[in-house]
Amino acid sequence: MNEQERYMQDFFKVFNGVERWGPGTAADTLHALKQLPTPPKTLLEIGCGKGAATLVLANALDAHITAIDNEQTALDKLSEHLHANGLTQRVKPLNMSMADIDFPDESFDTLWCETSIYVLGVEKALAAWKRLLKPGGFMVFNDLVWLTDSRSQEAAEFWSREYPDMQTVGKRQAQIQQAGYELINTFTMDEKGWHDYYQPLAHRLSELRPEQPDSPAFNDIATEIAIYEKYLSEFGYQFFIARKVG
Repeated sequence: MNEQERYMQDFFKVFNGVERWGPGTAADTLHALKQLPTPPKTLLEIGCGKGAATLVLANALDAHITAIDNEQTALDKLSEHLHANGLTQRVKPLNMSMADIDFPDESFDTLWCETSIYVLGVEKALAAWKRLLKPGGFMVFNDLVWLTDSRSQEAAEFWSREYPDMQTVGKRQAQIQQAGYELINTFTMDEKGWHDYYQPLAHRLSELRPEQPDSPAFNDIATEIAIYEKYLSEFGYQFFIARKVG
């Protein structure tokens, strides 16, 4: 096993032990959903993970939902939840990369992506995924953004390494419009979503770290938690709700 493989093994050792793979709450998901003028009927969730948002959407909508991710262990967990909640007829999990979404043009009236659009890149995703939307369809996503221009050096240096394309809300709004969408609404997610994400993560890390105190993956996760605890007022996850023009 090479160094990168060992890093990813340790990384998933932590994340496979928690339900959420990014900040968020059911309330935030529902609030974003309420911004849509009409309820979705055919929704594609991109980067669904274990299905934290998927289950909220499925219970709130009378819609067919396709949920994609390229991590099979996460999809297996989602499938368990779907069976337990009687949702298998309306929600279809698929192992598919967000970089190569294999559906015909105009297949969905809504695209939904929580805490994972950064993997492909916001501008690239807005351009690449647009064809999947029916005319006037909706693009809903959230992204990590700067909430202030007065940034601490430590936080700025950390995020310049971890997320070089991190932008302000205004910059993302401009990119949405330039990509051919009309912005309907935007809001900053509640801090509770960060707490609900990082508290279980920190607990899981405390269980594993004594066995591997020098694990680079464990150390990186611990550093991110420390940045969150010290500087959360400077950054946050922002929901963007937009309509495809044309």
